[in-house]
Order: sequence, then C-alpha cells, then structure tokens
Amino acid sequence: MILDAHQLLVRLAPWVAAAVLGGCGGGYSSSGPAQVNSTVSNLLSSVDAIGVGGAGLISNDPTHQFLALQANLKGGSAQLRFSCAGCNISVAAAGSTVGANQYVTIPFATLDSSSDATITVTDNVSGAIATYTLRARPVDHPPYTVGTNSNPEPGDLYLTPFDPQGFAAPYAYIVASDGSLKYYYRNRPGLKIHDFKKTIIPGGAIRYSFYDAADSAIRVMDAGFNLLAKVTALPFPDGNTYAVDLHDHVILDDGHYILGVYAAKTVSNIPALPGQSLFVSGAGLQEIQNGVAVFSWLSTDHPELYACSTSHNDFAANNGADYAHWNSVMVDADTNWIASFKYLDAVLKIRRSDGAVDWILGGPCDQFGLSATQKFSHQHHARRAADGRLTVFDDNNADGNSRALAFNLDEATKTLVTTNPALPGFAAFTSDAHASFNLGSAQLFADGKVLVGWGEFLGAASDVSEFDTASGALSFQLTLHPSAYSNGYFSYRAQKFQ
Repeated sequence: MILDAHQLLVRLAPWVAAAVLGGCGGGYSSSGPAQVNSTVSNLLSSVDAIGVGGAGLISNDPTHQFLALQANLKGGSAQLRFSCAGCNISVAAAGSTVGANQYVTIPFATLDSSSDATITVTDNVSGAIATYTLRARPVDHPPYTVGTNSNPEPGDLYLTPFDPQGFAAPYAYIVASDGSLKYYYRNRPGLKIHDFKKTIIPGGAIRYSFYDAADSAIRVMDAGFNLLAKVTALPFPDGNTYAVDLHDHVILDDGHYILGVYAAKTVSNIPALPGQSLFVSGAGLQEIQNGVAVFSWLSTDHPELYACSTSHNDFAANNGADYAHWNSVMVDADTNWIASFKYLDAVLKIRRSDGAVDWILGGPCDQFGLSATQKFSHQHHARRAADGRLTVFDDNNADGNSRALAFNLDEATKTLVTTNPALPGFAAFTSDAHASFNLGSAQLFADGKVLVGWGEFLGAASDVSEFDTASGALSFQLTLHPSAYSNGYFSYRAQKFQ
C-alpha cells in the first residue's frame, strides 16, 4: 500500500520520534501536534502570525501546542497573535505581555531549536494556562550536516531540498557561510520549489526568486522576502500559452524576465517523418518585459533539432516525445542566450534577434569537434564563469561518474581554444565520486574552486561539494539526511551568492 503525503504525516505525527541528527541541520527530537489546555483553546478563534516577508503560520489551529512559520529568517522576528471575541486573556512571550487580538514580537537569533519561543496564554477569568511553542523552523525541515568547512568560497549557499517520493514538504534554504540555516521557505508536500537564487538588478536592489508550484509561477521577492510578483508565461506566436517550467529563470530587472516552458503541441515538420502530424513536447523560452512577450523561441520551429535528440525521441509513437528537454538558460555578454538541452546532450547559443541557433556544443549535432571524452550526457546548468569559460554540470549518464566541465570556446571558428594553457579548451573536475542521474549544478569561481550540487544520485554521498580544481582539496561539504518524514532529500541545484 502506498500512502500519500497527508496520510503519512498523519500516521507519523502522534508517535514518531525524529532522530536527532547532528550538525547545523538537525536539532528537533520530537514531533506531533500536542493538545493544549482546552479551557483556554476553546476561548480562541484562531492564532496567526506575520513573519519574514509576511509569512504566516503553517497551521492556525489554536488547539495545537506546536506552531511554525511558513518562512523565517535568522536574526529576524515574527508577530504572533491569539484572537478571540469577548474573552479576557493575557499572552506572554519573549519578555512581553499583550492581550487578546494583539501581536507579540518573537525574535529568532537562530533557526534551530535554541530559538524556539515559549508562549503562555492565560485565561484571566478561570486562571487556566495554555503553553504554546513557536518553533524557529518546522519539525519536518530537511536535516543536513556540514562535514567540511575549511576556507570556503565566500557567500551564502542556496538550496531547494525536496523529497523525490513527494511525501515530505519541499523547502528553499539559505545556508550561511558558517553552516547555519539563515532562511527557509516551506511548501506543502507535493508542491515543488526549485531554482532558488539571488539577483542584483540595475540600480542595486536585491531580488530573491524561485519556482513555486503552489502558484505554478516564479515567485519574486524583495530584499525583505516580501512578494513582488508571481511570473507566468504569456501566449507564444503559435497561439498557445504554456505553463512556466521549474528549471530556470532570469531576472533582468523588475518586470523583465526570461522563463522556460515545455510546449506540448502537434507538429508536421519532423524531417524523418514527412507529412505526418505528430504530438511532441518541445522546449520553449520567453522574454517578458512589462507584461509583454518581447521574444519567444520554440524548439519545434527548428526542425533540424529533431535529429539531434538522443533520448525520448520516438516521434512516431505520437505520445508527446520530450525530445529536447531544456534545463537552463542565461544571457551571454553579447545579449544572446545560452541554453542547455538535456535530451540533445547539447548546449545551444540562440540568437536574440531572430531565434537562429548560432552554435551547438555537444551531442550528435556538435559543431566544435568535441572528442568522446569531452562530450557530456544529460547535462545541466550551462553558465559562464568569471574567466569567460562555459561551465556545465555533466550528469554523465552515458559513462557513470558525474563531472563539472569547463570549455574555452572560440565561437567564431567553432573550435576549442588551444593557445592558452591557463584556460585550456577543455577541463573536467570531480570529487566525492557521484553517479548523478538527474539535476545538478556547477559554479566555477575566480580563485579556482568549484561548487558542485550533485542533484539526484544513488548512495549516501554528499549533496554539495566545493573543492579546488587543481588539487581536489575539499573546502566545503553539505549532506542532506533522511528524516522521519522522508527516506531522503536531494537539492535541484546548489549555488552561492554574496
């Protein structure tokens, strides 16, 4: 029998004791919504809170002793309120006392159990007392440990821990340089959070963002994590409006975004099957500025790409072949786009002016003469490093061990640069042998370190590794652990932002 997420949590909550996991990500030793004094709770209509970015409580049930916020920030605070009509109660917490329907301030020096706040609610008529606990983070948070933290690259680590089985709640995490949890955002089980990032827009303002399945949109927030926009795709030139996809997005400015979609549609331009109308799932990219789609691109408008597919390409089956499967996009220095396509085993440069494909790196249609060793398989996260090289996380599904790759490209001649020993045309880096079968990221820093998020893999290896590309010496490791709510967690990407 397979339990859905709600059934699993309901069965676990009354009796399971969550193992205390060491390190920065563990800390809670018990779970379950214990009931408070009913004399007090029967007086209350609700309990609510205003936390970081306006986040409320996960549950507003005043009969439950343990409370938690949907989002919280280390060093921040929340406003907590117990509401009732015609009652006479006192609410005491954090050295302050307020009455009914008034907010009391709860500070959070940390986001671990040491900052859990005790709140006592007293019925001033009967003298009955109910004791509540507002947890610094929910009991079902994904636990983690930091195994190595020796002179790591500066910056905060952005993760999106999720349960691939869908039982446990997905989270967005910011982990500080000392390994402590700095921020979290929680969704209900089954509602994915992916691609969490920080962007500095023109003018210097900070924007936080991630894909939020609760709204099927990109959630864009300001420096205080207040919601600014929920961004979805607009109609494409083919007349269809496709759902925004979770893999990647770019914030160019307020109101100016690049999104991706999967474009399920019927086509009749597959060269190997002339004249046949067939249902496929193409890949789409769209630039939106001030509510207008200023540029849209669909892989199905480029019939030459069908033959470049290495997987999910049984077009004749007419069942929505996901033959391209985009998973990252970025704006290059020349304003054109660089996008990764998992099932083409390739990275493409797409011309912003007319949508033409300027070049293809990797896969059957490779234009750079890559050797078998240099080619990648089912890759993710194509990005430009500070030194100008193109980096790729190579899941390497074809050969086994996953790698971070760096390419020094001569785009004019479509060759790898061979005249600069300091920046060779091709370099591969790996550590903590992983065989990732999905997801992942690679971030190459100017000082020669690389941060790798390993995505999904088999075994009990680290989820994040930062190491020196020359010596292989580890400077940072983070491992997500199983919990009472999940057999295990993975993170879509791992990226550092300052």
